Amino acid sequence: MKPAPISTLALAIAAILTSPTGPSSAAPYPDRSGICYYFPVGTDTPTLTQPCVLSSGYGAGAHYTVLQWADGVKTRILMINTCPSATADDQGFCRYTVDDVEALPYDRDNFFQETSPPEPDNLPCYQVLETGNSVCYRFSP
Repeated sequence: MKPAPISTLALAIAAILTSPTGPSSAAPYPDRSGICYYFPVGTDTPTLTQPCVLSSGYGAGAHYTVLQWADGVKTRILMINTCPSATADDQGFCRYTVDDVEALPYDRDNFFQETSPPEPDNLPCYQVLETGNSVCYRFSP
């Protein structure tokens, strides 16, 4: 009697489970429409407000959001959650970048004022440390 053949799926699962780095995953969320805002350093008034497409997901130790502005420019926001030497914030992230430059997260209210603590209706914003400029976004309902 011949042994049953091993399926491709079984081999793939075995390879993942025995890999030195362990299993990993990536998951994009469906794209959503929204409004994107650009705030120059030191202002509470956006100089750029555009409809945009928001692409987000997670994988490989980070969450990401890509702001696809109406003029075709893309802004990449990374929220990194694997930092062995750093402590995580209350959202589980230890580092943030905007287009590969260090950034700080913060919130703005519906009147574009910086606010704390975060509220569900606030705009998530990221200030680029190198320039002081910020990007924010809001998902369309």
